[in-house]
Amino acid sequence: MKVVTSQQMREIDRKAIEENNLSGLTLMENAGLRIFQSLKNIYPDLRLKKVIIFAGSGNNGGDGFVVARHLYNYGVKVKVFLLASFNKIKGEAGENLNIIDKMGVELIETETVKLEEIEGTIQNSDLIIDAILGTGLQGKVTGLKAKIIDLINITNKEVVAVDVPSGLNADSGKIEGPCIKATHTITLALPKIGLLLFPGAGFAGKVTVEDIGIPSYLLKNKKLKTNIVTKEIVKSLLPFRAIHSHKGSFGKVLILAGSVGMTGAAYLASEAAMRSGTGIVILGIPRSLNPIMEVKLTEVMTLPLAETEKQSLGEDAEETILKLMKDFSVLGIGPGISRQLETQRLVRKIIEKSNIPLVIDADAIYALSEDTTILKKVKAPLVITPHPGEMAKLINKDIDYILDNQLDIAREIAQEFGIVVVLKGARTIVANKEGEVYINIGDNSGMATGGTGDVLTGIICSLIAQEADSFSAAIAGVYIHSLAGNLARDIKGERGMIAGDILSQVPQAFLSLEGTVISNK
Repeated sequence: MKVVTSQQMREIDRKAIEENNLSGLTLMENAGLRIFQSLKNIYPDLRLKKVIIFAGSGNNGGDGFVVARHLYNYGVKVKVFLLASFNKIKGEAGENLNIIDKMGVELIETETVKLEEIEGTIQNSDLIIDAILGTGLQGKVTGLKAKIIDLINITNKEVVAVDVPSGLNADSGKIEGPCIKATHTITLALPKIGLLLFPGAGFAGKVTVEDIGIPSYLLKNKKLKTNIVTKEIVKSLLPFRAIHSHKGSFGKVLILAGSVGMTGAAYLASEAAMRSGTGIVILGIPRSLNPIMEVKLTEVMTLPLAETEKQSLGEDAEETILKLMKDFSVLGIGPGISRQLETQRLVRKIIEKSNIPLVIDADAIYALSEDTTILKKVKAPLVITPHPGEMAKLINKDIDYILDNQLDIAREIAQEFGIVVVLKGARTIVANKEGEVYINIGDNSGMATGGTGDVLTGIICSLIAQEADSFSAAIAGVYIHSLAGNLARDIKGERGMIAGDILSQVPQAFLSLEGTVISNK
């Protein structure tokens, strides 16, 4: 599903009207009706509720007026508070306001009533509908609107926002002033970017997307470059597995990972690659640590390599690694590999000289931050998987800048260097060199624990080894990783789950997507 900015949505609306002879009134009517129907689904006892609608003077308010009409006809006790004087509400919104006025819906101009009286009315209600601003917000909410938003939030009532909670930046998810804290947001036609990214996602509540009759070709336009990762998309991206296959059919993964004190990262990454369907996985590990990994790993093979005095991979391993890589489908490099200067030099050399697809994580990203020009020199397909701190180091910005501009940064770095970027977080963002972006929705605080990124590296490597292209492998890998985390949460809970629990659920995550069907092709 595509995700849009407010400007993109306005352009879609414009084309729907101009190219398809749809009127603004029709779209507003469709929106209000679908919101009403959604309310009935959310609240089976809707008829018994006392509902207040706060409506602005624009199209968002117009949608609210249509909702008010349907609620009134349904037998709901509904009041509408106008955030502008009656006579200043024009256009399609004004037409719908006139209709509910003639029907006898109770209308109250907010400017004519004391705030204490409004607060009392809110306290006496069961449900608030926010139709104040929607995507029309420019800057910070001030004045009476800000006071009303604060009143609504402090009363702790159920709130349904129309399209976007008032006060939320629909394009970035930023909150610059008072903002409605919604229980539900019913967004129209397509989800807005600000509903998916934090902090905005924390104000949107549960988001429902409602069809308002816009022609599908406008909603699926390839010029819209931002998408939500869905189960259906991921199923279409998973590599095919024929029933007559052998272990060589599913590729070979080489993982370079681990150092003294960080053998767990090497285990998690290599085991995750094995558990994601690769035929063969070999872990390259500092020589002195090999006995530990021989005990820890069974199906994954280990390769002891030259090391530094501090038990991390040494530059003397370069020749061995480069010769070995020729026989592999993909190289995963970085988990727990250390920031020892010699190891960092080795990492840069291996990345620059690689002739096979790469997945670069953790300390290998740190190594690249010393010389990002290497990213432009690499000829093989390349995926980097930074968390915000690693991205901040990579592009020499502070972490707050990264968190405030995640979507733009992921897209810009992918395009600048011609790579796939996986910017990890509660909303992991996957971007490619064409500027196409996928947002994965993950609401699981249990994923915020050491080692989870190592598991993700292994999953992506495995999918590439099975002949998925790097972008498809990243999208599918992020989703599988998130799904495995949710399955682990169901068993261990968010507070108690660890990376190993996520790893243990990777096979079940694939099974839940693919079922038990085996192809005879």
